[in-house]
Amino acid sequence: MDLHGCPRCGSVDVTWSAALVDRSGVMARRYSGPCGGCGEEREFVFALPERPTPPRPDAWATFGAAGETSQLFDAGEWVAVADMLSLAAGLTDTPEAEARQHAGIAVACLDEALKFLPEGAVEAPEQAFWSDQGRAFRARSPERFRRADLIERRAALAGRAGSR
Repeated sequence: MDLHGCPRCGSVDVTWSAALVDRSGVMARRYSGPCGGCGEEREFVFALPERPTPPRPDAWATFGAAGETSQLFDAGEWVAVADMLSLAAGLTDTPEAEARQHAGIAVACLDEALKFLPEGAVEAPEQAFWSDQGRAFRARSPERFRRADLIERRAALAGRAGSR
């Protein structure tokens, strides 16, 4: 939710309230609260999967079902989140256990980005980028969405995350 600041003032400062809701027969988690910058009411509603996807035994996190591309974030946003987490993992004042966790979650984010590449594709296709942030990131650094680069960065982060 912090990736999408308030449309009025851009702030991400919100004290979120969470609730389970039924949206047309689909269970969802609703997050709502006033923007800390301007008071605008903010809301995010995320449909819940029919069956939860628990993390693999060797993973810190799993986002989404195997083989299904995200509807929450596009490929660019997943790579941006992975970058933020890998940066946090590399900060000198980050405790080692926390750094491993950040790296492990970044691996899961790159796994999500890789799901957007069709089998045999060298890079993520244009339709994998639908958000303004994702398209802008791709325009700045198209090489970051090549399969080889994603796999290489994933392997480096997996090594930093270590096994659980």
